[in-house]
Amino acid sequence: MDKFVCSRRVPGETGSAARAPRLGRNLFAMIAWQVGNYLVPLATFPYLTRILGPSNFGILGYASAIAVYGVLWTDWGFNLSGPRAIVERRGDKDAVNDLIWSVIFAKALLCLVSLLALGVAMRFDRHAATAIPVVLVSWIAVVSNVFTLNWVLQGLERFSLFAVVSLAGRFATLPLIFAFVKSADDIALAAAIQAFAPCMTGLFSLLMVQRLGLLGRPGRAWRSAARRLREGVDMFLSTISVSLFGVTNTVLLGALGDPYQVGLYAAADRLKTVGNMVPAQINSVLYPRVSALMLDRPMSAARLTALGAVATLAITGVGVLAVTALSHYVTSVLLGPDFGAAAPVLTLLCIATIFGNLAYLLGLQVLVPFANGKLRSVVMLLAGVLNIGLSFALIPRFGARGAGWAFLTAEAVILAVFVMVIVGSPRMRAHFTQLLRA
Repeated sequence: MDKFVCSRRVPGETGSAARAPRLGRNLFAMIAWQVGNYLVPLATFPYLTRILGPSNFGILGYASAIAVYGVLWTDWGFNLSGPRAIVERRGDKDAVNDLIWSVIFAKALLCLVSLLALGVAMRFDRHAATAIPVVLVSWIAVVSNVFTLNWVLQGLERFSLFAVVSLAGRFATLPLIFAFVKSADDIALAAAIQAFAPCMTGLFSLLMVQRLGLLGRPGRAWRSAARRLREGVDMFLSTISVSLFGVTNTVLLGALGDPYQVGLYAAADRLKTVGNMVPAQINSVLYPRVSALMLDRPMSAARLTALGAVATLAITGVGVLAVTALSHYVTSVLLGPDFGAAAPVLTLLCIATIFGNLAYLLGLQVLVPFANGKLRSVVMLLAGVLNIGLSFALIPRFGARGAGWAFLTAEAVILAVFVMVIVGSPRMRAHFTQLLRA
């Protein structure tokens, strides 16, 4: 395996593009992985909604949303900054090993801090206090994230191998839901089974990176943990900002509304995520390649970004039309008659993905390479604050639909600002107008 590592060159060297994996194969692998990620929840989703009911499903969604905060905090944006760091260190086995362990140490520290924050939240949040067993079991996913190295495989563009082994962990949980969750009282058990999948994914990714010869002894990598935290600040701010108009709405619904409204929103959000899995992977696959091309082939990077934007818009648009047309069927028939009120919420969230997918692509593949990462983070942070303000105003009156409108507005504002920044910058504008002159 050392031969493989040593044979990889840093992007920018002659012949690196010829040896890089094909984008089509990577995209197919990531789509297959994403389909597997959501095929298991989709297969068990209608079963859980019918067994648990809207209110208990809302409690499960509330606990899962709190756990997502822990994952976001522990990840610290390494899923975005990590692949680029791997790209810069390709060919240097010792540097990659030091990077991996320093990130693990940084995540472990963040995980400890998040656990302390969870204890404080459960003490003062009445909703968290009433669902302590479900919240604690869901928190296993946060611990698993510390040792999950999918960001390493993304930087190496080893998508196919990662997709195969990570799907094994997902599908292992499929029969467990049907076998052990039998009544509305089995909420904690359902949360435990769902948390089992991230554990398996983390273990598989760790073993894969070790087999590639990239994971040795940690040495003194812990000394670099603070540097990794500093390097990931911008990406963390943008990632946590996404949560301010995503998972935050679920938490706010639990605080300002009731479990029934949480259940409606959580169900609609799950369906929206499933419908959005293909365009979401376009950016995941293109990001490391665009980062590499920007070093020595900026025109190719611009062409690939433009192609990604067109593909994202087209696929997202088709998905929105399909899900919107079938919203009543998938909510009332698939999930159960008690979830019929989730149909308008699903429509709002799906429309929001059009703005969100394009904004995410432009921000990561245009603003960040042109040294506007902080601007991207600030815009997303302010949009998140806007979403929170709108949620406080709309949720008490409109419930889950109010949260959907707040989410849609925030996503639209982000895209509008990103487009204005790109059009107003001569350098970024020239990055794309060179395609017209070619």
